[in-house]
Amino acid sequence: MRKSRNRSVKPPNKPVLVLLALAGLFLGGCATTQSTSFPVGDRIHPPKSAAAVVQFFKDSTPTRKYEPVARLNVHLEKTFFLKSAFEEARPQLEDLARRAGGDAVIQVEEKRSRLNETFIYNVTATAVVFTD
Repeated sequence: MRKSRNRSVKPPNKPVLVLLALAGLFLGGCATTQSTSFPVGDRIHPPKSAAAVVQFFKDSTPTRKYEPVARLNVHLEKTFFLKSAFEEARPQLEDLARRAGGDAVIQVEEKRSRLNETFIYNVTATAVVFTD
């Protein structure tokens, strides 16, 4: 008769777990987002509801008459070779435009740069209200 051996697997020791956790954080990268807006003009418009639709005119201008109400800026930074795209900035631009009472976003300008392993993506735009 053969004796069965207890072949239980030992859990990794603490230093290995700490190193694995740090490696996960390091490889996961860091992301920073900042969004700001500045009023334009003499009038202050009441904010729109969170459900209000904000139109985007990224590469064109509206055919309706409009008045600028705020200058918008969304700044995204990601490390470890993770790039940002306009789809990430758009919801924040919409929110800033709503807060400024805007109906639409125009004059969208995108700028990209890089500092070592950090990719920087900055979007500026103008929130407008339709006057017709």
